[in-house]
Order: sequence, then C-alpha cells, then structure tokens
Amino acid sequence: MGITNSLKTICNKLGNNNKPTYVVMAIATVKGICRPLFTMMDKKENPETKKYTAIREGLTEIIAIPVYWACGELSGKFAHLLAKPKNFMDKKLYKKYKNGFHTSKVMNAYENAKELAENNLPKMNKNLMFIGVCGAALFVIPALCSVAIRPLMNHLQKKNSKKEHVKPVYNYYNQVLPKNNEYKRLSSFSNVPQYGMKVGGV
Repeated sequence: MGITNSLKTICNKLGNNNKPTYVVMAIATVKGICRPLFTMMDKKENPETKKYTAIREGLTEIIAIPVYWACGELSGKFAHLLAKPKNFMDKKLYKKYKNGFHTSKVMNAYENAKELAENNLPKMNKNLMFIGVCGAALFVIPALCSVAIRPLMNHLQKKNSKKEHVKPVYNYYNQVLPKNNEYKRLSSFSNVPQYGMKVGGV
C-alpha cells in the first residue's frame, strides 16, 4: 500500500504541475543513455562507425537537455506579459479605466478581465513553454550541434586517421603486403616466380 500511495502522489503532482520542459528533458535523458548503448550493441556495424555514432548521439542529447529547459522557461516568462486584464477586456472600456473613468460598468469589466487573466495564466505559461521547446528542437539545438559537435567529430576522425596511417610494407618483388603482413594465396601459378627447369617445359 505504501508504494501504491507514493506512486499515486507522484502521478498526481506530475499531472497537476507537469511542464513541457520536464517531458522533453526526460525523453532527451533516456535517448542520451539508450541510443548510444544500442548503437554500440550492434554487432553488424563497423566498430569505428559505432564509436563515432554513439559519441555524436550522446553529445547531441547532452546539449539538448539544458537547451530544452532554458528555451521552455524563458518562453514561459512571457505569459505574465500576455496575461493582463487589458488583453481580456474591451478596448474602449479599458481606455476609460486607464483614463480614470471608474464607473461601475468599467470596474466590473476590469474585475472580470483580471479574473480571466489570472485563470488563464497557467495555461498560457504551459503553451508558451511548449512553443519554446518546439523552437529549441527545430532551430536552437540543430544550430548548436552544428557549431559544437561537427568540429569535435572532425577532430576525432583526423586524430584517429593519423593513428591508423601506417606506411606500406613491400616484399622482395616490390609488392605491397596486406595489413596483417600475410601473403594472400595466388590465384594462378603463372604469378609465382619460376626458377630452374620445370617438368613439361614450363
């Protein structure tokens, strides 16, 4: 019962106070862990390709998590600018209220608009957060990844290519030996150097 009650409490709090930023940050965290892990578990892929792909996927999500949070929270701040009585009030009545004509009709309209603004503030906050998160996914994160990850991956590839670069080894007949320094089987005896007398005049 204790575990059940705890789960209910957590679900109720998340349901009442959930934000779009929490959702996308949780998704980015899971992707940052699982995608590189599954990439490295692929036995059919080239090891070097797996390594670079896993690094790129992990770095992408590391960048995405704080960007989602920052863009969502910053966008949500604009809700206070939009959720004002003047945006929920007739323009003529609000002009009278602003100019000091505080008649009963004007004051009633203002109080109603103020109540509407307060009730809609949480909704507007979450909607703006959602817009901010979408903007981060479409523009901010790809731009940051292009600036930060691409140079890093290019540097790692150049560094690895220098390590793998080995001067070719030649045998007695000026033939390049394989990387494993083993001779490949010759497909025809005509390629084998001939010495001395051969049976059949060959």
